[in-house]
Amino acid sequence: MKRSSSRPAQTYPRTRRATLALLVAAGTASGCRSLDRFDTGDGGSYCGNIIDSDFTRRGFEAGLQMRLTLDIEALHELPGTLSTNDAQSGLCSPLPTFDQAELRVTPEVFADPFSVLEFGSTRDHNFVAWVDSTCQDSAFAVVSLMHTGDVEVRLLRRGLTGDPQAPGDFAVFQLKRTDCQSF
Repeated sequence: MKRSSSRPAQTYPRTRRATLALLVAAGTASGCRSLDRFDTGDGGSYCGNIIDSDFTRRGFEAGLQMRLTLDIEALHELPGTLSTNDAQSGLCSPLPTFDQAELRVTPEVFADPFSVLEFGSTRDHNFVAWVDSTCQDSAFAVVSLMHTGDVEVRLLRRGLTGDPQAPGDFAVFQLKRTDCQSF
């Protein structure tokens, strides 16, 4: 079927991608204003525990705690940092598994349908990022900003057994805005 547009065929996909990217950026930027309440500022943070069950924890230590900072203005670049409290007993001991590790986003995701990732109606916004461990490969983080003002973080990483058939590791953390400067 022949295209009815008067544009040359090679510029149509590029123009369409650019338009889509601008629409996604504009929509996301206008939505970020309502997310300001999640910004932790200079001294704030979200803290909480791993959900300790068979289907929310694989390959991560039971009782593991996480500290998260968020910079909503940098949501599409470096939206925050992540730390864990396992320096004494974790896989990276004497360092924690994550130590003020920056959440890094992949900008191209915002022009992809993946950027509108949804986990149900209890979340204001979801984003994905990479986060580097102090001694292991990077993990993939899915951060959910909840209607309640809390945050959920899911971490996924390749299994550490060296067996390519082994399932990867997975953890879900529920975080509340508190003063958790202790780690």
